Amino acid sequence: MATDYLAELQRDLADRLHRLRTTRDRTTEDGEVRPPRVATKPDLPLAARIPARGHFEDDWRARPTPERPWPVILIHGTGDTNGIWQNLAVDLRADGWAVFAPEFGHRCTDRVEESAEQVGAYIDAVLQVTGARQVVLVGHSQGGILARYWMRVLDGAPKVRHLVTLGVPNHGTTMGGMLSGMTSTRIGESMLTSAISSWFGPSGFQLITGHPLLDEINADGPVEEGVGYTNIATRFDTIIQPLETCFLESDDPEADITNIIVQDVEPKSRVLHVDLPGDARVRRIVREALDAIAP
Repeated sequence: MATDYLAELQRDLADRLHRLRTTRDRTTEDGEVRPPRVATKPDLPLAARIPARGHFEDDWRARPTPERPWPVILIHGTGDTNGIWQNLAVDLRADGWAVFAPEFGHRCTDRVEESAEQVGAYIDAVLQVTGARQVVLVGHSQGGILARYWMRVLDGAPKVRHLVTLGVPNHGTTMGGMLSGMTSTRIGESMLTSAISSWFGPSGFQLITGHPLLDEINADGPVEEGVGYTNIATRFDTIIQPLETCFLESDDPEADITNIIVQDVEPKSRVLHVDLPGDARVRRIVREALDAIAP
């Protein structure tokens, strides 16, 4: 089971390296191929040093409309950049939404508190520039935790109309996803602790089930008054475990919460954790969720 988790990380890294190799600036005028350019800062986690997936550029001229009155802000997860949102952003812009996507927290490897403050400042800038009173947030993996932390602890909830989460460990994930079996021995736990620290940085441990930060954002119920939630998960996620941790529940019968498993909508789809932001079927689910909240 542990090999599934490692294989997904390896596939993600291989995909990023392939993207880097196929860029035009890797060939010199003499036809020589330059080696891949990878950040080498030794103080950054590995997830912050591997090549980014794609690139997304904000258009600060974009404005909400009566039909699409809330800017959409896309928040990436650990080790990613806003480039993961390129395809979804194109879709949403075609649907008439004003779309923005921040970069923050050394590729989302800093502590959740630090990244959430940066994301919050970015959201405030979007509201100021666009003149909107609220936003719609879409968060992948840790990106959803940042959104919820900002909403609950940093009092950002009144500024949010709806939150869409993609593979977000709302209640934490087991230590290393399916690698949790390694923790049955002291040596295994030590190895896994070192791996999480080296790969994910300070924020990695804050997403593990039982961390006080998760207790803080879930205390007295995990949802905020006046905010709607759409939570999307895939059965093929080997990083966020168990699947049910991606979902939210409330004792309030009026709470606006929709929990979706991708395979319940697309039974034959094999969508991994890293695929969620860009997969065409997931993008369609997100677009439908946003259409449902539009005036």
